[in-house]
Amino acid sequence: MSTLIVICISLYLLILISIGLIAHKKRQSNSMKDHYLAGGSLGAFVLLLTLYATQYSANTLLVTPAEVADKGLGMILILGYLTFIVISYLTFAPQLFRISKKRNFITPGDWFDYRFRLPSLSLIANFVLIIASLNFLLAQLMAMGHLVNGITDGQIPYRAGVIFLALVMIVYETLGGMRAVAWTDVAQGIMLFIGLGGLFFILLPDLEGLTNISKWLIKNEPQKINLPDPNFQIYWASTVLMIGLGAAVYPQAIQRIYAARSLKALKRSMSAMVFMPLFTVLILFLIGIVSIPHFTAIEKISHDAVLPYMLEYWGSQSLLGLILTLMVIIGLLAAIMSTADSVLLSLSSIISKDILGKTILKDVSEEQLTKTGKILSWIIIWVMVFFALNPKITLFRTIELKMQILIQTAPLFLLGVHSKKVTSKGMLIGLSIGFAFAVGTFFLGLKTIAGIQVGLIAFFLNVLGCYVFSYLFKN
Repeated sequence: MSTLIVICISLYLLILISIGLIAHKKRQSNSMKDHYLAGGSLGAFVLLLTLYATQYSANTLLVTPAEVADKGLGMILILGYLTFIVISYLTFAPQLFRISKKRNFITPGDWFDYRFRLPSLSLIANFVLIIASLNFLLAQLMAMGHLVNGITDGQIPYRAGVIFLALVMIVYETLGGMRAVAWTDVAQGIMLFIGLGGLFFILLPDLEGLTNISKWLIKNEPQKINLPDPNFQIYWASTVLMIGLGAAVYPQAIQRIYAARSLKALKRSMSAMVFMPLFTVLILFLIGIVSIPHFTAIEKISHDAVLPYMLEYWGSQSLLGLILTLMVIIGLLAAIMSTADSVLLSLSSIISKDILGKTILKDVSEEQLTKTGKILSWIIIWVMVFFALNPKITLFRTIELKMQILIQTAPLFLLGVHSKKVTSKGMLIGLSIGFAFAVGTFFLGLKTIAGIQVGLIAFFLNVLGCYVFSYLFKN
């Protein structure tokens, strides 16, 4: 089976390169809008699947079954933050889209410049986005190496997986930009949708098996069918809010709003996205429940390996199970690559346009800035590959910091779109307070205060600071 997986991965990577070449031929110009936003031409279907790919990284797909197997039915709460991300989009995306079309926005920084007209605020906000995105990219590169090493039973070494997959990714992204990234997201979304849907229908008919699992849980691990305790509920509610607000303002998510063909296409894709958490998370939740007895008997396997182990198990049961398993495995790899290429594209656009384009390259043409962005993509990816090649690096705490600081940029979009009372100076001070609190508590080793995520507390201090200092420093 490992050899078959290697063959399937190779074929998939060839498809990605082909998509990059086709997207390169379809480009209309060498402008930044064409390279970073596909010329603003994404229709509802492509936009839906590229948003789906951005929201559902391999972390979601792997962590959900693992958390359910470890903690039980109460982890249906995972559905909450994925749903809240979509709700967060809907609060500002339509209004931001209308403005972006009139003003030809390319990056999140364009919105900062237009709405607040304060260079220091734009600089700090872009700095926060860059730090969070670099960390996110590094995590995806490491995940690529670990995944291909694991699913091929070591036939593809970790380092070879990181280097080769990064090379393929940077090639098709350089060739086709956002257009290639969005089209590869479509392929990934379709594979995951079919694979997970097929697994659902494999599991669903076995009602007797599900009944037996319920009886087994009541008898052997009743704590896994109980409601979470109140302290955990507070913690999880704050996590839902923090991730829901933070993930909605990822730079790659903002740029997908800009890339929509029309407001109608954006609203259609957002409307469909509301149902994606229900479909995806419920299947992963069911997989986690079904797997609980398996992992009680197999002590040597970590709960983090729930989905890979269950895929291997179902793949050995029938030909249909094998086919669906292969689709989900390739979909997992594609999920990581789609997240990584989106982050890389956003990073290069922010640095080239909002940092270099306002300083040492402020007098060059847009075509030259696009070329600079492509070069930056190669530099960024290989610097991150260098760090990813050390598998001893742990990213758990830095990932927490990423979300804690990323949510501090959410008021720039939420308040900036809806509130005329906030001023540039107020937003700058509020962002500084929230950022300082989030970073300070991180280095103090504090994750929660009274059960509430410190990143969310920092966000509320941020918003409070925005309004207080906007009142004190009226423009």
